[in-house]
Amino acid sequence: LRFPQKLWRMVESDRFPSIWWSEGGRCIAINEELFKEEVLGRAGPPRVFPAMKKMKSFIRQLNFYGFTNMKRDCQRSASLPEFLAEEAAAS
Repeated sequence: LRFPQKLWRMVESDRFPSIWWSEGGRCIAINEELFKEEVLGRAGPPRVFPAMKKMKSFIRQLNFYGFTNMKRDCQRSASLPEFLAEEAAAS
């Protein structure tokens, strides 16, 4: 799966409390410290993003796909309306 599909599945899953839809579902919110531990720091399978070990790499991928960073209360969130539209069309 490509990055956007993996991201979508991760945000939709209850398995990763470090990343979720913001209120209203227009942004992805990330608890950065927990995300580093449970997603990027995971040693064994199944690793969601096998090649990524640093938050900087994850943020770079978000930026590559057009997400923008919005800092609020020490958490990161990213928004991309096309991401929501694309996933809605695929469902």
